[in-house]
Amino acid sequence: LLIRSEKDGILCPIPQYPLYSASIALHGGTLVPYYLDEATGWGLEVSELKKQMQEAKSNGITVRALVVINPGNPIGQVLAEENQKAIVEFCKEECLVLLADEVYQENVYVPEKKFHSFKKVARSMGYGEKDIHLVSFQSVSKGYYGECGKRGGGYMEVTGFGADVREHIYKLASMNLCSNITGQILASLVMSPPKVISFAI
Repeated sequence: LLIRSEKDGILCPIPQYPLYSASIALHGGTLVPYYLDEATGWGLEVSELKKQMQEAKSNGITVRALVVINPGNPIGQVLAEENQKAIVEFCKEECLVLLADEVYQENVYVPEKKFHSFKKVARSMGYGEKDIHLVSFQSVSKGYYGECGKRGGGYMEVTGFGADVREHIYKLASMNLCSNITGQILASLVMSPPKVISFAI
């Protein structure tokens, strides 16, 4: 849905989970890399995003989306909330779709770090459904739900898109193979957890 030709680019972090660069190549787009800053705990600097975006534009590339992996894979960084706000603002100003890979949100091991979803951050800034295009990714085969053992597959929340675009997303998603039965059960339990029922005697 985002890539029309090799002239469309997606900003992706380096280092990154190679699924993103492979998917962009598979669909005929252009990877626009941005480099995380090791000196600041692998922080994402908006100045780096602007630099890479400008370079892409000078090469005739239209940047259409920004991938953020938080908590990071493979480096495990957790973005500060202020950093996330700057990223949301950048996406809004540049009319970019924010692709938030948040599948490791349960795997934060540094006591002073805390995970914040990009949706929560965007809403705290006063941005609603019509203000920013955001896709949040989660999975039952990562974090404490599965630890890569149960392949329940990924799922996503799509916000800020019209009904026509959502229809196409669902159509594309329905063409994929489903996960095995235990993975499907796990996915349904994550979406609708069991509830405690009390019985009166």
